[in-house]
Amino acid sequence: MELKNFAVLVGMFLLLSTFFVVTAQPGEAAGEDNLIDISVDGPREFFVNETISYEVEIKGAFRIDGETIRAQDADNWTLQTESDLEATIQPQESESDTSNIFTVNVTVHEESEGNLNFRAYCGKDGEVAFNEKEFWINVEKPEKTWVTITNPTDAHIEELEVALFINGDLKATETLTDLGPGEERRVTFEWSKRGLESGEHTLEVWTGTSEDVDEFNRERLVMSRTFQIEEETSSLIYAGVVIVIIAASLLIFFWYKSKKRRQRRPW
Repeated sequence: MELKNFAVLVGMFLLLSTFFVVTAQPGEAAGEDNLIDISVDGPREFFVNETISYEVEIKGAFRIDGETIRAQDADNWTLQTESDLEATIQPQESESDTSNIFTVNVTVHEESEGNLNFRAYCGKDGEVAFNEKEFWINVEKPEKTWVTITNPTDAHIEELEVALFINGDLKATETLTDLGPGEERRVTFEWSKRGLESGEHTLEVWTGTSEDVDEFNRERLVMSRTFQIEEETSSLIYAGVVIVIIAASLLIFFWYKSKKRRQRRPW
């Protein structure tokens, strides 16, 4: 009976553990008036120490003495920005009496996941309404690839474009100017494995010309190599495996002790 009760307790523990191991999701917190909305235009994923510009627009409406005021028709606006990551935010607080649209530059100095927290205020006739929004971001350290580009001719090359491709997709370009005869230049690309599936992938660096940001005319292959991405196992799976192993070990231990006690009984 003791073993049965213990098994029930372990089962309840496993269920509770599964219930509480969840990933926190970003949300919006309402202030004095939840009709105010905050629109954030900018990437959710970028590199450590990369400065990203976010366009933040205060939208929606609020009420004063029964009258509905659109956010863009307010007399003044204030935007406050902070983060739970180690970050430089410029400006952290902005005030305006001409526009409800702000630009905020963010540089995160650590590899992590976290939030940008925006709090917006609208003012009209001395009355103020506000709301706030948490904007989730993921910051990672970039992969780096460098190559040496040489001008093999006896003439100056006024402009030479160098491009990085992953699995045939254009990822980054660099432009070299005024490359002298026989001159060498080192080009460093920063890129991300984000979005790539597990398995083998091909990285290539080409020189050539481009007509627009999406089209690159490949002329000379500078480097080609493959790299491997290992399949990642979720940390939640690891946690579940550890819990199951511990629970199974405890069950075996108590079963063994119970069996030993029964063997020592005289009847």
